[in-house]
Amino acid sequence: MIPHGLPEGIIAVLQTPFHVTGEIDWDSYKRLIDDAVDKGVNGFLAPAVAGEVDYLKRDEREKICRFVRNAVKGRASFILGASAQDAQTCIAFADLASQIKADAYLVAVPDRLYGTPHSILSYFQTIAQHSPLPLIIQDLRWHDDGLSVEIFDALKSNLPTFSGVKIETIPAGPKYSTLRNALGEDFFICGGWAIQQMIEAMDRGVDALLPEGSMVRVYKTIWNLHHQNQREQAKQLFYRLLPVLSFTNQEITLSIAFFKRLLVKRGVIRSEFMRRPGFQWDAYNRRMADELIMLYTDLEQECRDFHVDSGEK
Repeated sequence: MIPHGLPEGIIAVLQTPFHVTGEIDWDSYKRLIDDAVDKGVNGFLAPAVAGEVDYLKRDEREKICRFVRNAVKGRASFILGASAQDAQTCIAFADLASQIKADAYLVAVPDRLYGTPHSILSYFQTIAQHSPLPLIIQDLRWHDDGLSVEIFDALKSNLPTFSGVKIETIPAGPKYSTLRNALGEDFFICGGWAIQQMIEAMDRGVDALLPEGSMVRVYKTIWNLHHQNQREQAKQLFYRLLPVLSFTNQEITLSIAFFKRLLVKRGVIRSEFMRRPGFQWDAYNRRMADELIMLYTDLEQECRDFHVDSGEK
């Protein structure tokens, strides 16, 4: 744990399993959490983009937060996803995070505020005053470098509970180092969508990585090897996973579809159903996906030979 008590290591962003009829499949959700815990996960984030949060009703989001907190039962940390496009919804979920004793809560910078950076500090001041928990700000920009270091300096200077940042910008690597130098060693720096640069992220000293929740065993083995000064082994294992990440990081909707398919193939969830629209399998991408699922299955089997806690073989 870093000084703010936030978890180091692999924090899984949980998918939201649905029945084929579209309702949340709570039994599958419990299996997903248990599977990640069994594979050595350090924490969870839910609900978030990979969990189709924009397609959940308000009461469903609340139920998910309470469900995950109860299902985890202290076996890992829980960061509550409190993002929304309006401050009042964020405040409500920040308050819920306090009520259920989450370890922290995460709020993404709303898209509109990237065009008015002078308003970002007041926006987060409004939210942060409603919860004593550590606040993690998600800097999510699919096509540019996101917030400036000056804005992060101002946030840290004026928000006592601002404890971490999830960097998902282009490029992510240099920004990890820039913010580490600017915000200090005790500040929580993590990454997510840039999991394709996992080795670089660990070389730069990130505290955690937040990938999706279906490939925890391999992510955790790579993490452990790297942190046991076995960088070459970590790198070689990562290189073998890279075709999966290259395919899935083409676009977020494809990514969600692939990892739900993987979880179904692994017997963790029952249905590939997605509420997020805009994706269709066809004969070509389905074949590619299934070949990559086989590749991942082989890698996970090999990783069973590594001791999860130490990374030693």
